[in-house]
Amino acid sequence: MLLITGNPIDNVDTRLFDNHNDIGNLRFTISPKWSDGLTSFREREICIEIGKWSIVSITRIREPDITTNVNPVPDYITVVLPENPIKFPAYEPKDPGVYSVIIEVNDRANNSKYARRFVIYDNTSEITTSEIDRLYATSASNESHFSWMTKFIPQMNVSWTNHFLNDVHEKGHFLTKILDYTPRLSDNITRVDYKKILPKFDDYEGVRNKTAIKINSMCDLKGWKSQQEIPQIGGSVLPLRENFTFRLDGIDIEDGDSHQFWVRAFDIMGNTKVDSTIVNFDSSAPFVFPPKISLNLKDGKYPFSSSVVVSAKDVHSGIKKVSFKFKVNETEEIRSEHTFDIQTKTREYCDTQPKECYCVRMGDCFMIDTQLEINNCWMKVPIDSIGNDVYVLEITVFNSAMLQSSIIKEIGMVKEVNGVQDYFSPSNITVLKATGTSVSIQWIQAPTCYERAGISIVLVRPDNSTKVFKVHKEATTFDLTGLSPTTSYWFNMTTNYGNDTHFVSSSVPTKFSFVTTEEEVGLSAGGVGGLVAGFLIILIVVIAVLVFLGRTGRLQPAKQQVTAGIRTIRNTIRVRGTSSGLNNRAFISKEDDDIYFYGGMDTKGEKSWALSRKDISLESELTRGRFAIIYLAQYYTHQEAKTVIAKSLKDDENEENVVKMRAKINFYATKVGHHKNILDFIGSVEDDVRE
Repeated sequence: MLLITGNPIDNVDTRLFDNHNDIGNLRFTISPKWSDGLTSFREREICIEIGKWSIVSITRIREPDITTNVNPVPDYITVVLPENPIKFPAYEPKDPGVYSVIIEVNDRANNSKYARRFVIYDNTSEITTSEIDRLYATSASNESHFSWMTKFIPQMNVSWTNHFLNDVHEKGHFLTKILDYTPRLSDNITRVDYKKILPKFDDYEGVRNKTAIKINSMCDLKGWKSQQEIPQIGGSVLPLRENFTFRLDGIDIEDGDSHQFWVRAFDIMGNTKVDSTIVNFDSSAPFVFPPKISLNLKDGKYPFSSSVVVSAKDVHSGIKKVSFKFKVNETEEIRSEHTFDIQTKTREYCDTQPKECYCVRMGDCFMIDTQLEINNCWMKVPIDSIGNDVYVLEITVFNSAMLQSSIIKEIGMVKEVNGVQDYFSPSNITVLKATGTSVSIQWIQAPTCYERAGISIVLVRPDNSTKVFKVHKEATTFDLTGLSPTTSYWFNMTTNYGNDTHFVSSSVPTKFSFVTTEEEVGLSAGGVGGLVAGFLIILIVVIAVLVFLGRTGRLQPAKQQVTAGIRTIRNTIRVRGTSSGLNNRAFISKEDDDIYFYGGMDTKGEKSWALSRKDISLESELTRGRFAIIYLAQYYTHQEAKTVIAKSLKDDENEENVVKMRAKINFYATKVGHHKNILDFIGSVEDDVRE
């Protein structure tokens, strides 16, 4: 209800809606009334406009501004004429929101006054709960995720900050502060502050007025304690807040008890939502019995396994987890720590094992004995450690309330533990492919507790001379090259453990023998004859084409086209793959016509493309050339293994072949850039080890 009193229309006490109803989910009726002592209601005219708010910021809203580009149209405009009976308008918005109602009152003297009221309309929203912001007992133990109390105090603090939400209200800023109305239709000359709402005509009444409602969409909340079902009545009505302290006076609390705390939230529309949290109580630590350690299991989970039987019990909250610390007995140095979560059992299972299993009051059931398998490598005994060191295992048991008890058990001398200071060579060596000059082998890496540094293969020739091959630490295949046909060889294979500067070799090398095949034979007489015949046919066809081109006068143009094509190919090869910008023929010397000019260049200082032989594993031979062999290979980096093509000098290399190979390396490294049809140059190896 809008009441305007004064003389004339300038001292106003306002009411807009019947019963001050400015919040609802149904259509609302606007019925203004006033008196100024001079004219009656029927001699006046009222204009009413209703519009939705514009969000200025997360803390402020107001009516949309009129600009030179935008002239917002109200959602609803009507005029109430001075007639009898008066027909007051009713309006139902289409969407939930905060709406502004502007009332313009005119008398016969054309005096106008404006008043403003606000209304919240919402017929769809509901209260939900956040999965991120919990309803929880802040008095409970943080280590137990606020589910357990370990100290009994006469109160319980519960928090639900940002837990109850009304997304429609939050996103629409239903409860934020409303700014002053911006005067409309002013020209700042004769009509200054035209359509201005004076402060005394603005909305400071009801629930939704200009003041912000600072409750995160929550109006009030109720709380209960120690009930298993949702309470319907009772509890404490709280002021607008998001935490509460429940008093526990008069409640006898024992270890193993559980209590539930309820909160019911109300939003400004009257929607409700109920949620609760359960708090368990346990102030006593678990009991731990002496453990049993069994070393060196035969069929364990790990390559080097042992087992520990942990015996513990907590009748109030059960055993939640177990922690192991491997320590050096003499220095108490901790070598590693590992934690195990303990699985609960069903009550049905526990009933079948009454002596070994027990259940707590909250319903979970636990075994007294839990067998946990450990990896012997967790002891982390260094390579150069003394084998007589004695290790101990510190076992810590946690109950569900995260109270703990510990016990220490001696493991013994680490030299008696499998995997500790054990250095094994590769095993299961097999031949993948054998030729007259090479053999491709495969093996299985040995299990180990230590980092591998590399693999060594010492090949023994028939004359007892040796050749050492350095293999990458992660490789499982390798090609032995430079061999003689139909010859017996054998080699020792060892693994180095540690790093490049400090390592220990496997104590027992793996020995393997093999025989190369016969020397590859060339084509038979029939095959050579076929090739010669084919070549002669091609030659005859070429001569016929040349004669035809010469007689028709097209030989010279064809020659020019071929010459131009060859020149294009040569220019493409000469393009430099550098960032110097010298990618044109003006910078190419006459020596570039022969790539072997680069064979005399010194590459010892070039670190950018220098690779280590131990990082290359030759997988299989692809083909042979005049002085080199092409292999499919693996290039091992710190991150991965890449499949590459490797070109290696034959075993009977000479100085001329070395110069040719160096020429190709220098040419590819300095002249050939990246091209989709050319293999990228990665690097070269010159550190092959021989004995």
